[in-house]
Amino acid sequence: MTYMKKKDPNQFTTPHGSVNYPIFTYDDAPIKGVCASDAEYLNDEYPNPGIHEDHEGFYVYEGTGWAKVGEEEFELSAGTCFYAPAGVYHQIKKSKKCDKLRIFLFHFQ
Repeated sequence: MTYMKKKDPNQFTTPHGSVNYPIFTYDDAPIKGVCASDAEYLNDEYPNPGIHEDHEGFYVYEGTGWAKVGEEEFELSAGTCFYAPAGVYHQIKKSKKCDKLRIFLFHFQ
């Protein structure tokens, strides 16, 4: 087991208008039931909403944008942290004035 990993820029997925770089997956995280990734949101319109059976936390570290969690919508900027509970729809988009919105995100059960 390892307690440290780095993002591999050659391994990514493209869900919900973003480029997602897995760091810890459910299979290799040092704690069962947790995963973490780095995401770059390139979309300036809301994508189809995401919904999960686990909880998801987000920390914005670059750019600006907007998020919807359930019925609540709020502005995002560096330093913003927010949470989407299990079973609650959520969406993220960057603002039109920035190139990308970068967010560290983590899932947990």
